[in-house]
Amino acid sequence: MDCPTCEAMVDAYVDGELSATESAAFEAALPGCPGCRRRLEETHAMSGFLRDLPAERAPDLLRARIERELRAISQASKPQSRPVVGQNIRALAMAASLIVAVSIGWVGGTFTSRNTVGDGELLSTYLRVTSSDHPVDVASTDRHAVKPWFAGRIDYSPPVRDLTSDGFPLEGGRVDVVDGRKVSVLVYRHNQHRVVLSLWPSTSSGNTGAKLVARNGFVMAEWRHDGFEMRAVSDLGVSEMASFAAALDRATGENR
Repeated sequence: MDCPTCEAMVDAYVDGELSATESAAFEAALPGCPGCRRRLEETHAMSGFLRDLPAERAPDLLRARIERELRAISQASKPQSRPVVGQNIRALAMAASLIVAVSIGWVGGTFTSRNTVGDGELLSTYLRVTSSDHPVDVASTDRHAVKPWFAGRIDYSPPVRDLTSDGFPLEGGRVDVVDGRKVSVLVYRHNQHRVVLSLWPSTSSGNTGAKLVARNGFVMAEWRHDGFEMRAVSDLGVSEMASFAAALDRATGENR
C-alpha cells in the first residue's frame, strides 16, 4: 500500500468502516508512512476536540442544509469500481469536514463582534487548509506576490510577511469566510506543520500579547497588532506558536 492510499483510509479506519483485511493492510502500512501516522494522530485529536464541544440541537433549517449537502456528496461519490475506493474515502472525509464547517458555528454559539470569533470557525478554516490538495490560492514565499493577490478579493489590504529567517516560511494565501465575512488567510510552514493565520482589521486600538490555548492536539493564538486582529491555529507546540506570534509582530513592526 502506498502512502497516498494509506492517508486516504485514515478517516474510515478511525470510524471503523474498513473491513478486517483493509484494517490489517492499513496497520501494516503505518510504520512506513510518517504522513499517515501524523494524519491518524490529527484525526484522533479532532475527534476528541469535537466530543468536548458544548452540543445543542441544531435548528431544523441547519439540519436540512447539512442533509442536503451530504446527499449531494453521496451521489457524486457512488463507487463505480474497486480502484476508486480511495476517492470515495476522500469524499467521506469531505462530508465530515462539511459537517464541522457548517454546524460548528452553531455549536460554538452566535458571534456578535468582529473581534470575537468562535474557536470552531477558526478550526474549520485550519481543517479546510490542511485537508485540501490545494491549501492556498496563491502559492509563493514572496510577500510582494501574495499581498497584491488579495486586492479586489477582500475589502482591506492585509500585512503579509515571510518569516523564513525565523523558521516559518510563507507558503501562500487564500480567502476564507469567518463570522460571515471574507477574510485574508496566510499559511505558513514549520517543518512538517502548517500554521494557518486569519487576520482582519480591528475595531479596537492598541496591541495585545498573544493569548495561547492548547486543546486536544491543537494550539490557538489570539492577539492584536498594528490595527489587525490575528488568529492562528496549528498543531505545533505552545512554545513554537508563541515564537510564531512574536516573529510575526517583529516583522510587522520592522516593515511599517
